[in-house]
Amino acid sequence: MAVLVWLLIPLAGGLVAGVWGTWATRRQTGVGGIADAAGVRRYDRFRSAMERSPIPVSTFRPASGERAPADG
Repeated sequence: MAVLVWLLIPLAGGLVAGVWGTWATRRQTGVGGIADAAGVRRYDRFRSAMERSPIPVSTFRPASGERAPADG
């Protein structure tokens, strides 16, 4: 009987892993479309900010105690 109990432990673990795997890979439906649209808008704002031309180095002022960047 003790052998059967020891065999049930990995079987139960496999069953739990199978149920979790099925749940974790299920298709997401419902309200997710609204959240996705907001994420896309934030990503577009991020991309447009990164595509802007950088501020020239000569316009930066070093904080007190820092060296000025060398132009060159």
